[in-house]
Amino acid sequence: MNILRCFILYLTLWISLPSSAITLSPQAEISILTCAPGTELYSLFGHTAIRVSDPYQKIDAVFNYGTFDFRTPHFYLKYAKGLLLYQLSVTSYENFISFYILDDRSVWSQTLQLDSLTKQQLFDNLLKNQLPENRTYLYNFLFDNCSTRVRDMISESIKSPIEWHIRETDKSFWNLLDEYLCRMPWVKWGIHTILGQSGSRVATPQETLFLPDYLMQGLASATDQGQPLAQPAVTVFKASDTPVFNPWYFSPFFVFSICSVLIVLILQKFTSRKTVKIIAIPLFLTSGLIGMLLLFLGYFTLHPMTAPNYNLIWANPLNFIAAFFFLKKKLPGLIRKYLVLYQILLIIGVPSWFFLQPAVPLATLPILCLFIYLSVLLRKRKV
Repeated sequence: MNILRCFILYLTLWISLPSSAITLSPQAEISILTCAPGTELYSLFGHTAIRVSDPYQKIDAVFNYGTFDFRTPHFYLKYAKGLLLYQLSVTSYENFISFYILDDRSVWSQTLQLDSLTKQQLFDNLLKNQLPENRTYLYNFLFDNCSTRVRDMISESIKSPIEWHIRETDKSFWNLLDEYLCRMPWVKWGIHTILGQSGSRVATPQETLFLPDYLMQGLASATDQGQPLAQPAVTVFKASDTPVFNPWYFSPFFVFSICSVLIVLILQKFTSRKTVKIIAIPLFLTSGLIGMLLLFLGYFTLHPMTAPNYNLIWANPLNFIAAFFFLKKKLPGLIRKYLVLYQILLIIGVPSWFFLQPAVPLATLPILCLFIYLSVLLRKRKV
């Protein structure tokens, strides 16, 4: 989505309902809207919202927990540190559904089977939650997002505990995310590199509801005092069937493998110290910068499951410093010792991949092997 579309969407979602008490009529309906994943990074996992419709009161509004203010001071820094506040905003159903039709993303609706008192309670809670002092919250992708907020709002509004008949699985957070990331292999590699080993933990049935699709499935089997909580899902809009084409020769593993082989062949043919420097310096600088990012995300932000991150084995932040010493005619002794230690860690990392995956993706193996080779050359050729 371009900046203009994002801005238009933000303005649309900024519309507010009056915070004064509104009594819903017996004809009022409250439904959960589930939106299919999109092709943009922010929309890869879908979306969930709550629709309140009351023809008598002339209300047809969608409560959306997935918006944020572009005008937030230090926006990008807060986003990187996991400190960006998301908010509950309200828009008309017409505007909401128009956006997803324009984006060609399917939308499903599940009408909640609630009595009048519970509908009113849920609506009152949404209005209260939409007040300026209540509408913002600290977004957490896995544990506090648009889907979990909807789940919790429903649970808080119903007096009796909801019975979630969710079948237990042995799916880890990685397994759950990969169901959506398989369509975009490069994004998958990036997310697997950024997130840490903690993602290998098996998600509890309740935790799986952070994904809109899983919440929709959960609502389909949930009961309230033995009665179904929601009616069967109906399709509001069906997107066109667009096949996803990801040729194997554009996959990260193939690209990294070919690049690594080509670099090795070049260094076998052109054995001068200058050639080794030209290739090693940018690679070590890049891996060092990636390592700094991983270190920052893992230990200096509030993002969940970004530590421990074993991609720091190859993306070592010290690589960034070491690269500048490669410009010297003779490597300092300390840098040589670092390269020996780095090489040992990489050698250990290759067989360890079978235990560290999927947090260390398959596409990373060629990178590990390439850096082992470069570490050997750098020490032998005295660059």
